[in-house]
Formats: sequence, structure tokens, C-alpha cells
Amino acid sequence: EVAAKAKTLGLRVEVDRGSERLAKQIRTAEQSRVPVMAVVGVKEMEEGTLAVRSRKNGDLGSFKVDELLGELKRCDEVAEEMTKMGKVDDQNEHVDDEVKN
Repeated sequence: EVAAKAKTLGLRVEVDRGSERLAKQIRTAEQSRVPVMAVVGVKEMEEGTLAVRSRKNGDLGSFKVDELLGELKRCDEVAEEMTKMGKVDDQNEHVDDEVKN
């Protein structure tokens, strides 16, 4: 469901439903140079959130699905790297106010 929403926004998405442990899946994504990954577990499904990790900055925290997809779309459009919700890494300049969860 989340992947379908992301694809409709024009974001590249790959779902790993592999049987390997989560830590191994995260390590594989990092080695494949995936810039942003989201983990969906039971807790995230119940809360409607995603646990987000950046290849560059590690754990970014949990975000509501629609807020995260909107931020990723915005970052994609202006070619900026997401470092945390509402902020981007563009020569260390602060661009937007932080979004409160």
C-alpha cells in the first residue's frame, strides 16, 4: 500500500519481503547505496507510520506515511537529500521549519 502511494508520486520504490533478518536487510540496502529506507513492522502498521533510515545519516525516526511521502517528493523535486523531516542537507542550510509528529 505504501509502495503504491509512493509510485503514484513518481518515487522509486523497492519492497524487500525477503526471509532474512531485518538487520541483514538493512545492511544489504546500505551496501546497495539505497539513499532512504523505511521499515514497516507490526508497530508501524498499527500506528500508520514508517521507521525511516538514511544511508548518510542513519535513523531519522518515525513519520506518518503521507507526511514522509510528501517530504520525499519535495526533496526529489528540488534535488535535496532528506536528513530529517522538514530539513534537508544542502550545504548545511536550513530550508523549512521542522514538521512536528
